[in-house]
Amino acid sequence: MSSMNRGDIPGVSRRYMLNLRKSHSYLALFASIITVFFSLYGIAGGIVEYAEKGDNIRGLFHWFTTNANSLTAFGACMIIPFAVEGVRKKHFTYPKWVAMVHYSGMVCTTLTMVFTLAIISWVDPKTAFGGSNLFLHIFCPILVFISFFLVEAGFRYTMKDAVIATIPVFVYEVIYLVEVVFVGRWEDLYHMTEILPFYVSMVLVCLLGLGVSLGIRWLYNKMSRVRMTRTLKAVWPKDVNPVEIKIEIFGLGRYMGKHTDSKFFEMPWELFTNISSYYNLKPEELIAPYFRGFLDSVKEKHG
Repeated sequence: MSSMNRGDIPGVSRRYMLNLRKSHSYLALFASIITVFFSLYGIAGGIVEYAEKGDNIRGLFHWFTTNANSLTAFGACMIIPFAVEGVRKKHFTYPKWVAMVHYSGMVCTTLTMVFTLAIISWVDPKTAFGGSNLFLHIFCPILVFISFFLVEAGFRYTMKDAVIATIPVFVYEVIYLVEVVFVGRWEDLYHMTEILPFYVSMVLVCLLGLGVSLGIRWLYNKMSRVRMTRTLKAVWPKDVNPVEIKIEIFGLGRYMGKHTDSKFFEMPWELFTNISSYYNLKPEELIAPYFRGFLDSVKEKHG
C-alpha cells in the first residue's frame, strides 16, 4: 500500500479532492468573518471618536477610508452564505458579481493604506495615524488584505475587472470634487487642493487606484494558479492515466447528485478548466462523465 500513489486507490483521489474543497469552504468562511469583524470594528472606532467629540457622525462618511471599509465588509458579508453552503456541499463557489464587490472593496481598502503611507503621512501625520486612524489606515487593511487571498472560488480577474474594481474610487473623487471645490460643504480632508490643482490630484489618485487594482489582480491570479497546481499534484501525478481522472470525475458527479438539490444541476466548472489545462484534456471530456454520474445518483435517489 505504501508504494501506491493516491491515484492508484479507487475513490481516494475523489475523497481527497472533496476534503480539500470542504477545507476551502471553512477557510473562506473564516476569512470572510474576520474581514467583516475588522472592517466594522474600525468603523465603530471612528463612530465612537466622533460621538465623544460631539461631531455629526455623518461627517465620518466623508472619509474615503470609512466608505472603503463599508464596501469591504459588505462584500465579505455576501460571501458568508456561499461559504456556509460550501461546507455543506463540499463545493465552494459564488457569483462573479459578488467576487467583484469583494475585489473592489479590497482595492479601496488597500488604496487607503497606500495613500496614507505615500501622501497623508507626510502632509498630516495626525490624520494618518492619530486615534483610530492607525487601525483604519494600517492594521485593518493589512488584515483584510491577508483575508482576501484566503477566499478563492476559481475566478481569474481580467484587466477589465481591474478597471471596474476602481469605479468606487472614481465615484468618490467626483463627489469629493463637487462637495469640496464646487459646493464647499466639505472640508478638504485629504489636502487634495493644497499642493496640486484638484484635477491633477484626481487623475493621480485614480491612477494610483488602478495601479493597486492591477497589483492585487496579478498577485491573486498568480497565487490561485499556484494553489490549483499544488492541489492537482496532490490528487494525481502529472502522468496519470486520463481514464482514472474521468472515473474520479464520474464519482464526483455521483456525490454531487446525492448531496445537492436534484432540481439544480451544479457543475464545478472552474475545477474542470484547471484539470483540463493541467492534464491537456478537453473540458467536455470531464463534463460528460460528471453529468452521467450526477444523473445516475439522481435516478437512484428518486427510484
